[in-house]
This record gives sequence, structure tokens and C-alpha cells, in this order.
Amino acid sequence: MSVQHANLGWNSEFSRTSRAFEELIEKVMRWKGTESTSSCRKEELLQFFSTYEKTQDIFAFLRLLVAIHICSHSEEYVPHIPEVDEGNCSLEVWCFEQVIPARVDADHVMLVALATALEVPLRTESFQQGYARDIYTGPGFPRPNVTLLYTGNHYNIIYPRAPSAESSSHQASKREDPADQSSSHQASQREEPAGQS
Repeated sequence: MSVQHANLGWNSEFSRTSRAFEELIEKVMRWKGTESTSSCRKEELLQFFSTYEKTQDIFAFLRLLVAIHICSHSEEYVPHIPEVDEGNCSLEVWCFEQVIPARVDADHVMLVALATALEVPLRTESFQQGYARDIYTGPGFPRPNVTLLYTGNHYNIIYPRAPSAESSSHQASKREDPADQSSSHQASQREEPAGQS
């Protein structure tokens, strides 16, 4: 990304904000490496993200990453951005006005660019339409672990519900029998509309 950033010739805070993102990844890896409980790790993450001052550079980096990716792959994104496709503004201007500024809602195009740039598959659900196509998935990619709920004008992360102790022991006993595992896997797969995967 730093090479693509340099190719665009933008004057931005890429170096400083990318360091903040790298520090976050290092913290998460340390938290995951400790023998603390899952709830402890969640508390550490919640504490870390509790104030905007702590995370401002991380969000600035992610927004900049999206803008760099969109501008570096314009042929993929311009047809999906009406203001640019119709010639009302340049792609760079659109990114400077709609992507990079803080506290501007992200749309589907931006989520696709973020997921693609970070190579993180996302599952999306919608209040209005129910099932929505997964982002950055395909043959050879793992099924998405992150699910986003689109509420009509905003995306929220949906966290999985922790299994109860009874459910966990039941699932563990099911895993012991390979014959049951196949039927369990088929039953747990999400039903999707025909023709979409």
C-alpha cells in the first residue's frame, strides 16, 4: 500500500497512521498470545476502542487505505460510484470528500475496497433485504468470520453469541463422530438464494 500511496503522490499522514495500525495489530497478537480468558481479551479490546482519541489514527489509516485502493484500482470502482462515473467529479476528489474524512458513513463500495485491500472476507446482512452477498469471497477463500449488518444507512458489526456450556459439550460430542460431522456441517451451512455464493 505504501508504494501505491507514493504512486498517487498524495500529501497525507500515511506513515504515522500506518504505524498506529501496526501497533494495534501487535497489541491484538499479544492479547491473543496471553493465557487470559476470551472475555478478558474482549474487555481489553473494548477498553482500547473506548475513546476516539486512542483510535483516531487507526480509523484515519483505514480510510486512507480504502481511498488508495480505490484510486489504484479505478477501473474496478468507477462504474459503482455514480458521481464519478457520470463525470460530476474525479475519483480522487470523491475519495477526498467521501472516503478520507472522519465520521463519514462508509458505503458498500468502501467496504469492498477495505475487505479487498486487507484480504478479509466479510459477510453482510441487511434489514431491508435479508441476505446480502458476501464481500471478497470466492474459491479458495475462507468463509467470512466477520458479519456486518446493514441498517439502511450504516453498517454494524454483529458479534456471534457465545455458546452455552451445554451447547459446547453437545457440539464437542458431535465432532467425535465423523459420520455426524458431515450432517452437522450441512445443517449449519447458511441457506443462500440460488445462484449466489
